[in-house]
Amino acid sequence: MSSRITLLSIALLLCPPVLAGSKEDALAAYQKFFVAFTTDNHDQIIELFAPDALFYGTRSSELVSTREGIRQYFREALTGRRGSVTATSFEQTALALSDSTVAISGKWQSERTSEGKMVTAGPSRNTVVMHKRGDHWLIVQFHNSPTPKPAPP
Repeated sequence: MSSRITLLSIALLLCPPVLAGSKEDALAAYQKFFVAFTTDNHDQIIELFAPDALFYGTRSSELVSTREGIRQYFREALTGRRGSVTATSFEQTALALSDSTVAISGKWQSERTSEGKMVTAGPSRNTVVMHKRGDHWLIVQFHNSPTPKPAPP
């Protein structure tokens, strides 16, 4: 019995702890993306991404792997005649992979005014990996795609 307790104690000491707050901290940091998305401020958006982030936007045909490439994506996607914009995330689920890495999956949509009418884009499926570097949670992987329509019965 004492050998089992000793083995269990050693195993617990060797396992790195996952901080209970890492999921909540990463989710809070990721919510900044939705706020920044509504501003057309490309610099504010790009600061949420790690310099070596991997990025697939809804319109990306190829993987984007530089901050400048991500900035260019948002410059093309967001500049112009969007009117007032809101972005709403929902069904967000987080999985702490370590105390400094969290995977988040969920859905989101944007609403904007166009020619006096409300236009909704989405919902889109989104998966990101957040990684804490220093004191900041950054997006290191981002994938966004349209949610497919359900198959007919």
